[in-house]
Amino acid sequence: MYDSNTVRSFLFVYAIFASIAVVLLWKNSAAPDGLKNVGILVASILPVLIVALPYLKQEPIEQHFTFILFYDSKDKTITWGDKSNPYFSNYLYMFTNLPDDALKAENFSELMGSKGLNIIEKGILEALFLKFSTHWDIELKKFEGPIGASESWTSNSKMETQFIELAKIQEVFQHNPFIVKSGFIFPQLSVPPSSKISVKISENSRAVIFNNPYSTLEIVFHPSSGMVAQQGIWGVLKPDGSNMNRYFMVEYKVDCKLLVKGTKAYSPEMKSYRRWFENVCDELSRYDWNVVDKKVESTLNREAISKILGP
Repeated sequence: MYDSNTVRSFLFVYAIFASIAVVLLWKNSAAPDGLKNVGILVASILPVLIVALPYLKQEPIEQHFTFILFYDSKDKTITWGDKSNPYFSNYLYMFTNLPDDALKAENFSELMGSKGLNIIEKGILEALFLKFSTHWDIELKKFEGPIGASESWTSNSKMETQFIELAKIQEVFQHNPFIVKSGFIFPQLSVPPSSKISVKISENSRAVIFNNPYSTLEIVFHPSSGMVAQQGIWGVLKPDGSNMNRYFMVEYKVDCKLLVKGTKAYSPEMKSYRRWFENVCDELSRYDWNVVDKKVESTLNREAISKILGP
């Protein structure tokens, strides 16, 4: 594959020669073979258009996640389980810095409505603030250590950055009291230059949208199902033998989509924008049940092996 600078150099040379040809034909339009030569010039444009027109097509990139909230109908509150477990450790940023009554709910149906959506929305923004506090174009590294996993990120990017202050976020998300009244770990969010953040609200869904000259990133989420967890949740929530209908779970479908602007699909800068999308999805995946479930399984396996081996 040619380097983008090489491609642009060839195009520059092509444009110069094409311009010279156009000028010569313009000045010699009365030549006997002028019409034929113009026809040749016009015909030469067709293969160029055939090659270039596909670049006008918008290119969507998508990833999908499943978020879960648990409800304790006895204590009338959202719960993260019986003890410190992988679900709680992954959902920590969703539950942190919430107002005192944020996790309280009179019934399970509240989580299927605005209260559940507000918590999920707050958790998404908290995760993004955490990941993109210094720069939006970052290189991510993950490590598996003897007592757990960790990650680090650095940025040597030459791309410009724009910061959206917390006050602006709270202004855009005035509908969500958990964002307006809550503090965030970091006071600003780094996004691509000339980005605008907005939200779409409907009765049963939300969409957080970042729009910039190169792409539009949408995070759309909605509750998809709810059910009683009579058998509890393995490694997270033990069943209540005296009240089998005590615990409920609500499942949310979360779709993250990057829609690349038609004329920018293969621009050199898009490498950074695609990396931004992948890093956003990586951060959202902390809440994905498939990720949590694998951590639960790994934790329980380690505990079982430790008991077998003894001290």
